[in-house]
Amino acid sequence: MSSLDSKLFSFAMKEAKEAVEYDKKAEYQKAINKYSRAAEILIQFAKYNKNPSLQKLCQEKIHEYVSRAKTLKRSLKPYKKGRISTRKRVTKKGKDSEEIEEEEILTKEQQELRETISGTIITEVPNIRWDDIAGLTDCKQSLREAIVLPIMRPELFTGARKPWSGILLYGPPGCGKTLLAQAAATECDATFFSASAAELLSKWLGESEKLISSLFKLARIEAPSIIFFDEIDSITTSRGYGSESGGERRIKTQLLGEIQGLKSRTEKLLLILGATNRPWDIDTAMLRRFEKKIYVPLPDEEAREAIFKIHTAGVNLSLTDNDFRELGEKTAGYSGSDIANVCREVIMRPIRELDMSGKITAEAEEIIVRDVNIEDFNKTLKKIKPIVSEKEIKRYHEWFKQFGE
Repeated sequence: MSSLDSKLFSFAMKEAKEAVEYDKKAEYQKAINKYSRAAEILIQFAKYNKNPSLQKLCQEKIHEYVSRAKTLKRSLKPYKKGRISTRKRVTKKGKDSEEIEEEEILTKEQQELRETISGTIITEVPNIRWDDIAGLTDCKQSLREAIVLPIMRPELFTGARKPWSGILLYGPPGCGKTLLAQAAATECDATFFSASAAELLSKWLGESEKLISSLFKLARIEAPSIIFFDEIDSITTSRGYGSESGGERRIKTQLLGEIQGLKSRTEKLLLILGATNRPWDIDTAMLRRFEKKIYVPLPDEEAREAIFKIHTAGVNLSLTDNDFRELGEKTAGYSGSDIANVCREVIMRPIRELDMSGKITAEAEEIIVRDVNIEDFNKTLKKIKPIVSEKEIKRYHEWFKQFGE
């Protein structure tokens, strides 16, 4: 077994072990994520390892992990029949804190609401932390003030100091808008409802109004909650223009009414987060509902350097800190997604060389994978260019000047 194979197999076993621990603690969503991750790694391992015994073991483990993940998913959706998922609430008295576990009985209406939104709306407890996102310090602080603090310390946000009810994340594609939304939900232990606006429009045309209404009702029940609409521009374009159908207009009207209704219901905190790469396409009435607008820019030099390190973790490298600094300097204009693609291409170069030389298929020969070096990055950067143009960046800046935060 080569050093790379050994690391992949060890990493898969580590993920599986953590999955079992979460499973025992009844932290089922985390267990599902870990089981799935372990299976994915073993699938990759099995592709390159030709040992029949190991391949058979991998297939057994993959089947075991996938089956357990499916079982846990069924138990979470539509949740345990008749019961709402247990949530820990923390009450603070001075310096002391006390954890109280509550379990509430679901009404028939609540069960129906869950069944209505299941399949299109993802209800999850994200496991993303601020530290998992490189850079974007200002964005993190803005979201902390707008989301995390009002949920953690609601007594500070009374009277005229009210929390925001609608927040729009906008900026170039691949810069971490979805990760920021998930991290905010993780930090404040809120129920996170994730809806793809494009899927709402295409899959539920004719029933979307009912779906949106059910989503908001359930989010109020499980408050504090965050409803995240990805690609929100796809269902909130300016009304009365283009090829807008009657169904699309009704969806916009329903969504506008639901968001507007949040302002009159302050007993439980419910926040709307929208993400878009095209803020200029959003209807002005909808734009007004998003009281706070946060620009998520391309990563700066320091953040780009950190992203390179994140996406090469676990791979043998012959790079120094100066090399990473040089990569950060060379990739001005690259998004986080662009850099991730560069890294994926780079770390496959040693494997590709072995495959083209025929060494991977030579069963009797031990495979030694060379370290990734700076030259691999230099060659790859000549082929992979940033997606976002300077013209597009200029347009974001102009929109920011017009609408600001």
